Amino acid sequence: MELLQAISGGQITMMPLELTDRKQMLRMAANPPAAVRQRIASAADELNRVGLMAMRVELVNESLCKFAAMLYEKDTDGAFANIDSPTGRLLVCAPWGSAGWKRWGLRNWEARVLRAVLLSRLQAKPLPLFDYGNQVWYLNRGHYRTVGMAHAYLECAPIALAEWRKYAKKCAEGEATRKRKSVTNPV
Repeated sequence: MELLQAISGGQITMMPLELTDRKQMLRMAANPPAAVRQRIASAADELNRVGLMAMRVELVNESLCKFAAMLYEKDTDGAFANIDSPTGRLLVCAPWGSAGWKRWGLRNWEARVLRAVLLSRLQAKPLPLFDYGNQVWYLNRGHYRTVGMAHAYLECAPIALAEWRKYAKKCAEGEATRKRKSVTNPV
């Protein structure tokens, strides 16, 4: 059992408390000591960080869904407006591209991680929605003929938190290595 300083009637007493009792005691304390306030703030920050990465992954998955819907939009003449009809080559900025991450509400590093995830999926089953070749990204319209099929793929194979963490770590390590190599000593 843990001991907690309880504040009651201006007196501080030491008492063994369970977790729920400690929470209740903290709620009842009119003016908790600075150490307790700091622990509460630290716990709140830690809780916020716990869900932060999952929220990022959700944002990335949502941007992929919106992007896919946009790629299947047709112009007034019935031709695809945002991809090259014969090849499926993307004609608009992708969320993982250097020119598109801001437009899709992502951060630069999130776009790099997304790109790494998508590149890792090129040989995966089922076939990926996006293909890459000759330094160009394509929509796999041969396999995903409609926006409904594309969304079904994105729902069945969303980017998972574990997959995101794996590639986020690799990208961060690569960036750290690049920065270490670029530092020069002018002496």
